[in-house]
Amino acid sequence: MDIITILKRTKKELIRKIVTSVVIQGLLLIIPVYWTNSINHATALEFDSAFKLVIITLILSLLYYLWSYFNQKSWFEYYNRLYLEYTNLVMEGNVDNVTLGEYTNIINNDIDIIGTFIGNAVTRIIQILEFLVIYMYFLSINFYIFLVTLIISIFMIIIILYFGSRIEIENKNRKDNLDYKTINIHNIYDVLKEKKKIKDNSFISSTIRYLESNAKFNLFVKAMIYLVLGFIELCRYGIIIYAIYLVSIGKMEIGTVLLIYSYYAKIITNFEVLGTINAEFQSVKVSINRLNKIKSNQKI
Repeated sequence: MDIITILKRTKKELIRKIVTSVVIQGLLLIIPVYWTNSINHATALEFDSAFKLVIITLILSLLYYLWSYFNQKSWFEYYNRLYLEYTNLVMEGNVDNVTLGEYTNIINNDIDIIGTFIGNAVTRIIQILEFLVIYMYFLSINFYIFLVTLIISIFMIIIILYFGSRIEIENKNRKDNLDYKTINIHNIYDVLKEKKKIKDNSFISSTIRYLESNAKFNLFVKAMIYLVLGFIELCRYGIIIYAIYLVSIGKMEIGTVLLIYSYYAKIITNFEVLGTINAEFQSVKVSINRLNKIKSNQKI
């Protein structure tokens, strides 16, 4: 069974997730605009308008938290349905090509990884589309701010993609070591069940190997993400300095500087998401390959 068939079976839950995700991501883009306009009105001594916009901003912020709860609820509904669909497939499969350790980890970990990735995909896609909105806004206020942001973004995406293959290798090593550790868990259980004494330290050594590979994988992913975010943060403050200069010569309002700062915070958040997506995608590829070892009447 391919992903398209899975999505068709979970269509109702998917639609709910899309709706709630669009609403909350839209609010995250709109709220800074109202806040910025309130600052601009206050700077222009138009306090009545400023107060009204602050109240609107507060209402939108409260709506954001309300819809965030709905979004979380829809996420778990979608994830649970995906998890059950993949679990049913694995239960109907053939385990001739997998060890007991692999099968245990496929049930406990790989299905969770795939379900989480697909469940998060809706929000991830919308967050990526937010880039277009932000870039168009930057283009509307200043070409150079738009150009610098675009160039830095493209460069950072190249870095993220470049490290993708290395992330996949490190994750595969982590998975293999987890399988070996799980096999040793079963062996220890059998020994303890028979009231015998454990004579070797294979479980401890396999645990150490897993911990080392797990740390190596996660630290490599974090290093890549922090490198990218550091470059973008540097770009943000350079842009803010330039924006303040534009304010000083009367070509930009102070509220616009605040909006640029807020939108750059969104860019940083979304690039952190891109780095996470890259790591998650490499992890999902490994999990899907492991799932496909369990041959069934339909392809997983």
